[in-house]
Amino acid sequence: MTSKFTFIKIYGSRILFFVSIIFLFSTHHTSAQKLKKSSELKKYLKYAKESIEFNLYKDAIDALLEVEEEGRKFDEWNFMMGYAYQHALYLNKSKSLGYFESIQDREIYYDIDFYVAKALHLNHRFEEAHKLFDKFLRDYEELDEETVAMVERYKSQCVVGQQLMKDSLDLLIVNLGENVNTKYTEIAPVLSADENMMVITSRRDGGVGGEIDELSGLYYEDVYVTHRNKEGEWKKVTSISNNINSVHHDAAVGLSPDGNTLFLYHADGKIGKNGESGGDIYQSKWNGLDWSKPQPLPSTINSAFSETHATISADGKSLYFTSTRKGKKALGGQDIYVSHLQADGTWGDAENLGPNINTEYDEEGPFVHPNGKVLYFSSKGHDGMGGYDIFYSEWDEEYQKWGKAKNIGYPINTADHDVFYVISSDGERGYFSSIREDSFGGPDIYMAMIPSKTITLIAMNGEIRDAETNNLIEAQIKVIDNNTGEVIQDLKAEGGKYLFYLDPFKNYGIRVMQNGYLFHSKNVYIPEQTDYIEISENIALQKIGDLKKEKLKNIFFEDQGLTPTSEYELDDLAKFIKSVEGYVVDVNVHSAKYEGKDSLEVLKLSQKNAENIFKELVTRDVDMEKLSVHGYGWQHPITSNLSQLGRLKNERIEYVVRTPEEIVVFEEIIEDVEEPLPQLTPHLGEVMDIAGTITFAFGSNTITEESYRIIAQVFDVMYRYPNLVVEVGGHTDNRGSKSFNYKLGEKRARIVVQELVRMGIEKERLKYKTFGFDMPIADNNTEEGRKKNRRISFTPLMFK
Repeated sequence: MTSKFTFIKIYGSRILFFVSIIFLFSTHHTSAQKLKKSSELKKYLKYAKESIEFNLYKDAIDALLEVEEEGRKFDEWNFMMGYAYQHALYLNKSKSLGYFESIQDREIYYDIDFYVAKALHLNHRFEEAHKLFDKFLRDYEELDEETVAMVERYKSQCVVGQQLMKDSLDLLIVNLGENVNTKYTEIAPVLSADENMMVITSRRDGGVGGEIDELSGLYYEDVYVTHRNKEGEWKKVTSISNNINSVHHDAAVGLSPDGNTLFLYHADGKIGKNGESGGDIYQSKWNGLDWSKPQPLPSTINSAFSETHATISADGKSLYFTSTRKGKKALGGQDIYVSHLQADGTWGDAENLGPNINTEYDEEGPFVHPNGKVLYFSSKGHDGMGGYDIFYSEWDEEYQKWGKAKNIGYPINTADHDVFYVISSDGERGYFSSIREDSFGGPDIYMAMIPSKTITLIAMNGEIRDAETNNLIEAQIKVIDNNTGEVIQDLKAEGGKYLFYLDPFKNYGIRVMQNGYLFHSKNVYIPEQTDYIEISENIALQKIGDLKKEKLKNIFFEDQGLTPTSEYELDDLAKFIKSVEGYVVDVNVHSAKYEGKDSLEVLKLSQKNAENIFKELVTRDVDMEKLSVHGYGWQHPITSNLSQLGRLKNERIEYVVRTPEEIVVFEEIIEDVEEPLPQLTPHLGEVMDIAGTITFAFGSNTITEESYRIIAQVFDVMYRYPNLVVEVGGHTDNRGSKSFNYKLGEKRARIVVQELVRMGIEKERLKYKTFGFDMPIADNNTEEGRKKNRRISFTPLMFK
């Protein structure tokens, strides 16, 4: 049965003509070695030769290892071990070098220089490999053009490899460990946009079919899933679903950003008329409990040829996939195509991405970043180090096409296969498949930490539920640019979950709407954004009923009354009031209590603002009998006015649905009972003594929910001392290089600064500084100690 992942074909089909192979399978060649083989060794050598004849290289290696102690003394054993390792599917090919170098009588292996050169290449000894490839070409002048071209390509890969290693990237690459990886094969990680779920493909023991693919000697592929725990660590992977895994090859290839649609590769092993296995792309939907039975994508995507991988854009409107289909625009091998969603909800005709992306060789594993501006993929073409290299292309807005592919660099890329690269939404962690020194056996899933990467993007995600039943609701979400009125997003929360992305520097009004419910309002405006921001919020919608209420977050006031940015939420509020039968809607304006402000003046201002809302709604044809407005000043707080954050919560506009005869009575109990923030006094040059610590998971810059109370303490201090300038210090543990950790510490500090600016602190009053691992407060030799060292410090610098 044919596997999807047949891309590991190191030398192409013509390598078998080489003379050493003839000698390897000949029983008549002689050697200068005079040692006599035992009958046991002869038996295993014979079995290994037969296995190699049928491309069962792993079987050959296993057989040869049974007689390793005796076999190491013989050139034949060493050559077969080196040859099998270099050709084995999903094994570390760099191990071949030691076996080839152990051969004593090199003369009988006429093309040994080629194999040693390739082994040196795989071990990143590029200069030596280049020289030996040259020698091989000189010694074999009778080689045909195709073989010469192949060797010349290896030489060019050595040149590229030398340059990429010279320009090595300053980052940290870590194996995801035994919760994810095994001694078998793990490939093709796909990631939810919130980075809390990862789906992988593995050829491990214990799969649904439990059978071994006769062609590869490996277990059939199955799909597995893992989730992050609170500490940011990946849990033990489990089989994803019996609806997805079958007795055939099943591989996860793509995941929608919200994690609700999974794209899969499925092949039943049947060979089509074109001589290919004809594997196709399927999709499965998450229904809240399980994944649905996969359904094939339409014929505009699947063909009689092989489609192996797919990724969908964040807006759900473009599907990128690989295919071996033929045609005038196909560049050769396996290419990357795109299909766009049509107005009728169907996928349009496939479009080849062209020579900036595709080559005469194979391309694999496309992944488009949620910002829609960067496409990652792997290729055997372009300028690579060897095998599949990972490349990226940036969207050219002017020419409306993808730019020329660029190599992502070393050490992400190696001389072996590096493939299926996906990147976190903030651009700081890349996940991919690779075989390295610390691999558990075959290819493993690795994470590259890239702290210098900066993507200014806003991610919004969460769940929508019924406030009473807690059932998930597939509500409609509308996102409006408050400055222009343009509808930026209009989407449905599939399965009650939502995720979408917003560009920075705009004022967004967000409405969550469902028939029979009050609409939920949210405002997002981050004028000083410098980094990626993730805003997670679970929304509880209130069913329309007596005395149910919601806040209005996109109605704003200035000296002359309502701001122009308020009109779009007022439009939706007017539509809602007109649609509600049998109810009156109260719009209430509340203020916060500030020291030194007169309560009567505050009351009058809130009443004036309420009247302005009333006028605007009446101009929108709202029946005055269905509308009532009130300004209450600071009479009805919902939380403590002792902190600035509390006061910001108390300054609010609410709409309340009630029956005409009902009178609204405000309870004296506040809604949001929270412990008062400590009243800290800043001391210049001394780190603030804050209750609690902002800490980070390894490799993460995400601010946890627990950390917001700590940031709130700093915010409160800076509000009470309006001229205070504070240094935000980023600290790391000692994993990775000094320069890497300096970048990581700076990134963490910047993100906290950004959060304080978002809360209302002037950017000029905040300075960020990185300390890397220079100032540990705990032992870096223990995980608990490293966790404490990954932190943020706050130091008052001056009063300006």
